[in-house]
Amino acid sequence: MELKIFYTGVGSTKDEYTEAEFLTMMNDEFTNKNWDNVSDEKRVRQLQYKEWNLPNDFVVFTLMDWIEYSGANIIIN
Repeated sequence: MELKIFYTGVGSTKDEYTEAEFLTMMNDEFTNKNWDNVSDEKRVRQLQYKEWNLPNDFVVFTLMDWIEYSGANIIIN
């Protein structure tokens, strides 16, 4: 059984993703993002999360970290 993730936030183009699709999107939208070109307001909102040092720590996020950070949900069939 393949894990499915429900996500409609930043970067989404549909609402259901495979694990690989979701992780690729998170990396494209957050890990590999040039944060220098983001407004201060948006940067503060997106880079304050628990005790993480973001954006640097995005590279060590696990799937569960991404799900919690993004507000996504695992779909259980």
